[in-house]
Amino acid sequence: MRSVYFVLTAAWLAAVPVAQAQSIEEIQRRDAAVYEAWEKTPLTIRRAVFVSEHPNGFGEYAERGSNVFKPGEKLVAYVEPVGYGWKEQGDNSYEFGFAVDFLIKSADGKILAGQENFAKLNQQSHARNREFMVTLTLDVDGAPPGDYKLEYKLRDITGEKNTTVTLPFTIAK
Repeated sequence: MRSVYFVLTAAWLAAVPVAQAQSIEEIQRRDAAVYEAWEKTPLTIRRAVFVSEHPNGFGEYAERGSNVFKPGEKLVAYVEPVGYGWKEQGDNSYEFGFAVDFLIKSADGKILAGQENFAKLNQQSHARNREFMVTLTLDVDGAPPGDYKLEYKLRDITGEKNTTVTLPFTIAK
């Protein structure tokens, strides 16, 4: 009886289609398709939030429970851009990143403060990284209590792409 069971099991297994194992070549082929789509994507923001502490890495952030800040408290934003480019370097590596401008606006849109080239954030890697986070810290000490809008404009250092992130916030009384 035991051998019949084995024969039936083997026959049944032979009839079941076996999934073909993925190879590194197949992964690279599919990765190339993702890069092609990425390069055609406008510079976009996947995630932009205020965080309660400086993130340790991509996706490793603690989102603030509120966008209300105490007077003198720094605004720390975590931003995940998508669709940026990579500039090939001569040493088989890539450079990528952003020049960042900011504006602070009143709740009704009046520009109160700002700075072009507030930050230049770039990185070099031997890979075309798609996991890149931007952490921006802004000190608004002295701002009176009220509602505001913080706008960060990210300009891709490798080309003409740019995008703007708007984060509303409040300075408490």
